[in-house]
Amino acid sequence: MSILKTIDSPADLKRVPVGQLPVLAEEIREQIVSVTSAVGGHVASNLGVVELTVGLHYLLDTPKDKIVWDTSNQAYAHKLLTGRREHFRTLRQYGGLSGFCKREESIYDTFNAGHAGTGVSAAIGMAVARDLAEQHHKVVCVVGDGAMTSGMTLEAMQHVGSLQKDLLVILNDNQMSISRNVGSLSAYLNRTFTGRVRHPYSGGSQASAQSDPAGRRSTDKARPPGRGIGQGARSSGSSLRGTGLSLCWADRRTQL
Repeated sequence: MSILKTIDSPADLKRVPVGQLPVLAEEIREQIVSVTSAVGGHVASNLGVVELTVGLHYLLDTPKDKIVWDTSNQAYAHKLLTGRREHFRTLRQYGGLSGFCKREESIYDTFNAGHAGTGVSAAIGMAVARDLAEQHHKVVCVVGDGAMTSGMTLEAMQHVGSLQKDLLVILNDNQMSISRNVGSLSAYLNRTFTGRVRHPYSGGSQASAQSDPAGRRSTDKARPPGRGIGQGARSSGSSLRGTGLSLCWADRRTQL
């Protein structure tokens, strides 16, 4: 029996045994390929974020916890796991599902986006609003490495480092934007931050840039006790001294 057909919300996803999550990821990929072959859409960006999406919804308490998808063209797996599976074939069709996140479409979509570079700033606003309201949920932003070359993203990273807010920015390092990345900043990021290190942690995908009030590497995985799906996943990390940020992210080979 298809695992995906049993999932109408992240609550259903949490009932799936950890060992079955790779099977679910393959089913999601098959569904994305099947639908986009018929109606078009963003293919590569969505196939490259399936495991990360499953991991986030498995570990976080959405929609209480907020996930911001920068650009949001990579949110097809997110839509499949958040109650829109039966309507997925209406993707990008008149009266059907949007090809991007849309707050009017689902309570799981936190920010309407269709352009790279806006996600981190939006997530900062949500984190500030959360703290002003004395709430305690998580705020997570997923960006592609192409978005890291955006001036808006760099400004937002500088901003969050000074605010010292509890915010997780996940860098999905697949070395692709709409096409292969070019330019000096992209080359610098790949050269500087993609040294492969194997960490024997038990937690979610570790692609993150996290505000750290003490200026030290953070070990908070934003996960509930007793849950872990990233045994021995490949990740790399660096500390940006004086910025209040610690960087650690998973590459495209990270497995559930």
